[in-house]
Amino acid sequence: MELGNPNTVYVNQYDKALLYPIDRGPQRELLGVRLSALPFEGQDTWTAYEFTCLLPPGKPTRSVLHIKVPATSPCIVESKSMKLYLGSFAGSLYASETEALACIKEDLSEACGAAVTVERLSEASQETLSIEPREATCLDGLAVAVPQGGFSSDHLVLKSDQQVMASYYTDLFRSLCPMTGQPDYARILLRWEGGDLDEAGLLQYLFSFREHGEFAEQVAERMFIDIAEVTKPARLGVRAEFTRRGGIDINAERQKGFGDWPYQRHYRQ
Repeated sequence: MELGNPNTVYVNQYDKALLYPIDRGPQRELLGVRLSALPFEGQDTWTAYEFTCLLPPGKPTRSVLHIKVPATSPCIVESKSMKLYLGSFAGSLYASETEALACIKEDLSEACGAAVTVERLSEASQETLSIEPREATCLDGLAVAVPQGGFSSDHLVLKSDQQVMASYYTDLFRSLCPMTGQPDYARILLRWEGGDLDEAGLLQYLFSFREHGEFAEQVAERMFIDIAEVTKPARLGVRAEFTRRGGIDINAERQKGFGDWPYQRHYRQ
């Protein structure tokens, strides 16, 4: 598949060759992270809101899927290729939706190099929208401007010698797709037990991603490494909850010590 091609052809017959795996390794090497010794746990949760296939005698289905890729996988799947791949099921006939989902699980596990889970969400599980994260402080009221000079972790500074339990979020985050240059918007959730970061500097750090090109998964890992470097945390959690594009959103979570951190879809997703 030719990524970034404006003349993309959308197909409606199943084709797993549409999937475009991307090695996590090169970007992790830039961060000093090795797959054999990851400093975090986590997963990338894709929500596909517009999945459809055909069931006998040719009747369309409609489903919302959760696709979970472990952070331990050697590869990710480029988001446009995921959209095209899932779209290729639209005109394909399956004996049951379970059969179609098993096919997706097998293909994505092969592409990512690790066991991927695929789940159809029930109607009840889609009812709740999270407007404000519980027990988290919103940074968006601070009088902070986008810094000059592009991305920089230098904005992350401690304001005291205290050790704190901190939890923050912003709905003002933007980064760029490294393939197309299109803007990606997200809610960023941060929580840690460690050094006391200056809030204004933290928000400036998040703003510095505004013209920075990285995939959602890479954004979360960079934040984890940068914040860990300054706060020296006993526990740390980063979640980048990106808004949907083409009917799919990506939620990249990296954490150490916050294994009980349930994801809840927010109102912009």
